[in-house]
Formats: sequence, structure tokens, C-alpha cells
Amino acid sequence: MADSIFMLRCVDCDAQGLLSRLWLRASIEVKAGRSTQVQHYVECMNCGAHLKSRHRDLMESVADDEWQRFVGEDGGPQGWAPGGTPRVG
Repeated sequence: MADSIFMLRCVDCDAQGLLSRLWLRASIEVKAGRSTQVQHYVECMNCGAHLKSRHRDLMESVADDEWQRFVGEDGGPQGWAPGGTPRVG
């Protein structure tokens, strides 16, 4: 289900015309009324931007306090990335 997120682009890299490489850090299910919504928190491995995807076609920047609250203080596992995906920038 999270595959559609990786088709989106980092808003900071997009503004600079750079390629983005997104890494999923957390998925949060939010229950509101009768419906539920899944929010995906991702980090761009190219520029380090913290982003959130609430809709299938929209990425938005995340404030530091929200990132810390939902993802954690260290942003997840440090120093680990899938093979062949070093951080650039």
C-alpha cells in the first residue's frame, strides 16, 4: 500500500529540479468520525527533508515537533539504508 508514496517527489528537491529518494519512516492510522486515514511520514535521502503524505498525490513538509512526536527523536534507524542507496547531498 505504501508503494504509491515512492512515486511522489520531495517538495524541496522538486523546487530545485533534483531527483528525490524517499524513505518511509512511519505510517500512522488516524481515525476520524466514520473513516480512517493513513499518514505516511517519509524522509528524503537526498536532501534530508521530512515529509508527510496524507493523500495519494500530495507530499507536504513536516514541522520538527510533529516529526519528533510521530516518528521519534532520532528519526528511526540511523546509518542503515537498503543496499546501493547511500545518502547524497
